[in-house]
Amino acid sequence: MMKVFFLEPAPNAELLLRCFEAGTCPGPYTSYHNADVVLGIVDEPLRPPEDRYERLDPDRAAFSADPRWPAQCACGYAFTEAVERQVNRDRLYRGAPDGQLYSLSNAPVGAMWDAWWMTGRSNGADGICLVVKTPGGDWMVDERASNCTLPNDDVHKCWVRHGDPRTGNVHVDKNGVTCAAGAGSIQQGAYHGFLHNGELTAC
Repeated sequence: MMKVFFLEPAPNAELLLRCFEAGTCPGPYTSYHNADVVLGIVDEPLRPPEDRYERLDPDRAAFSADPRWPAQCACGYAFTEAVERQVNRDRLYRGAPDGQLYSLSNAPVGAMWDAWWMTGRSNGADGICLVVKTPGGDWMVDERASNCTLPNDDVHKCWVRHGDPRTGNVHVDKNGVTCAAGAGSIQQGAYHGFLHNGELTAC
């Protein structure tokens, strides 16, 4: 069992140099090669929801001669002159039990957060679009299940959640307006389990 916990945005971000290039890769991106390096942590002020997309990214030209640009993908592929380069800021989040700050991509298993950029059906009654980091990957609890039996109905929820996820006290089942898909469990990658009473359990 793994206790879940809620992450909230911190006023900080990781500053990264990222390289990517099209090609078949055995890594998680499959259709392109990818690598990045973290330069450090910088201030990234919190903004109201309507302004969250307004972000001043660093000028890439200022880093054009930086020797820290990745030279190859994790799979060993050496980047060529066709490589795309980006200077990115990756928002950090607080609330992990160990007191550390994490980007969402590096959040530990058990982390939950509000995917605020999703709208409409993907939001729960509390306005949160809940994502849970399982041992098999990210689970969007408020989205439609791949085996939904009511694909044209936007009223029901394939997974019904109870409690306030911001407290960590959240329970997911089929007790509510739902469809006939599954029994409230999640199959995410190699992981199959439940989120019951604030804990991820395996089937």
